[in-house]
Amino acid sequence: MSQSAEPIDRSVLIARYQQARARTHALFSVVSDEMYYAAPIAARHPVVFYDGHLPGFSFNTLVKKALGGPSIDACLERLFARGIDPAETAESGASAPPAWPERRVVRQFADEADRRVLDALAHADLDVPGHPLLDRAEAAHAILEHEAMHQETLLYMWHRLPFEQKHRPADYQPDVDGRVPPPQWVEIPEGAATLGVDRGRVP
Repeated sequence: MSQSAEPIDRSVLIARYQQARARTHALFSVVSDEMYYAAPIAARHPVVFYDGHLPGFSFNTLVKKALGGPSIDACLERLFARGIDPAETAESGASAPPAWPERRVVRQFADEADRRVLDALAHADLDVPGHPLLDRAEAAHAILEHEAMHQETLLYMWHRLPFEQKHRPADYQPDVDGRVPPPQWVEIPEGAATLGVDRGRVP
């Protein structure tokens, strides 16, 4: 049984995961099929990688590694496991990835990964004191942070895609009215900054 200072609110974790995945789906709906295998930034993987990496990382981290769940597709799990930049892969001597799968195959893998992650968030023991991945529900929080981090990656990648290869979302409404906020300076006083935290002193 969990010994955390505060009990885990599964409904909050599930809602945050669903919101993050919905935001990612919206981002990928902007990209045309022609650009799905393009690499807008040479130092980054092609678009297809991130479509599989985000749910794949969540599944690998929480369901497979932390909870010991069975595989969905071992080949796809390895393919989408790590976000190593292509240049780093080449310098390390690692072999190039195989041909990227069809968009349909990636989506099927992502849907099943999402299903299993949500099932784990709803029913699995997420907080196991002393466990390297489950102490204080670390794996659950890590996958949420990871998705948000990569959404920023996707946004600056999308800026490099040709306009004609992007779809404008049907409900997109740019903010063009209203008062422009004035620029402000924020004074940060000098002093010492302590990095890190004693885990025993935080909830």
